[in-house]
Amino acid sequence: MPQRNPLFDLLKRPEHRYRPQEIAALFTQVDQQRIQSLSTALAAYINDNLPAAIDRRSDLSAYRTNPYVLMTSASVMRLEDPTRFAEFLFNTKLYMGLETSFGKSVEAAFVGPYPLRAHAANKWADPPEKITEATALLGLSREQKARARTESVWREIDKSCVIGHRRYLTSIKSGPNCINDTQVQAMTMAITSNKDRWLQQTMTTYPAVRELDVVVGLTYGTDRTTNNKENQILVKLLEHGFREEDRARKPGVLIDAATSTVRVYRRVGKDFWSFIGSPDDPPSAAHVFLEILLALSKSLSEGVARAELETRINQRIQALSTAIAMLTIPRQSLPNWIRQDFSESELFWFATAMTAFYDQGV
Repeated sequence: MPQRNPLFDLLKRPEHRYRPQEIAALFTQVDQQRIQSLSTALAAYINDNLPAAIDRRSDLSAYRTNPYVLMTSASVMRLEDPTRFAEFLFNTKLYMGLETSFGKSVEAAFVGPYPLRAHAANKWADPPEKITEATALLGLSREQKARARTESVWREIDKSCVIGHRRYLTSIKSGPNCINDTQVQAMTMAITSNKDRWLQQTMTTYPAVRELDVVVGLTYGTDRTTNNKENQILVKLLEHGFREEDRARKPGVLIDAATSTVRVYRRVGKDFWSFIGSPDDPPSAAHVFLEILLALSKSLSEGVARAELETRINQRIQALSTAIAMLTIPRQSLPNWIRQDFSESELFWFATAMTAFYDQGV
């Protein structure tokens, strides 16, 4: 039986315990003006994007989901009424859509105002090299763009900033379970294949920079609650030219063995936001996750009100409810044994599940 790499246990060791006194102390460091700025930016994002997320699904077929899970859920929750079923479908799809797009909102609204002590030109931003790659795709066909993306050097990097002689690159993942095996392989290959080019292009763009930190960031969760995929990236890198830099002083930090100029590590939840707030001194920015949550709380009331979402949601649920109510199968058209063995509720769940298999007419 293969022996478990001790790095896994090291990465899972930190424990985050809620302590009210600690939170109270962090509240004294949050910045009211920055929270308002973050809130305004996110409210604008919500106003522009949330209505589109709701409106893009126009009929019942757009709300199809796993029919086997759907029937199980409907049975357990006793969703026998078209309106309740419609609310369930709508809420499920809305949640899934928002979870997918949340990473984009984080990049668009939350990361840009940081690091705390950086001048405007040194805040987190899209890497200029990545922008250059994207510009080169303009005018290409869909097939040509797909082929070019597979050769992209900067595809896996979302944001970067420079502090002193070091550049920080981060790949932002929305949560502790969003990385899968395919992404583990992609990120591992991206780092091993592109780290030298990242450094070379960095020194061309920023002549003072001599070192890179590449950070896989998860916007919420804890070290103990992830699906371990971000840790698998690090363990795999140990087989591709990286070593642990200093287990005692820098646990979980890898460095390339050949030049000692590229470091790779991951940051989860509070630690990710501390890193965003101050990459070179994360403990000094331990309060940043509170600024993010306060700004989110404030922006939701502003953005939701401006987007008139309640009306949109009610209209969509009503339309879904009407469509679901029309999913009737005349009992006289069914074999006798089905009419005898299946209740109205069971036939209702059966009919809704069938929508997963059709493009039109549902």
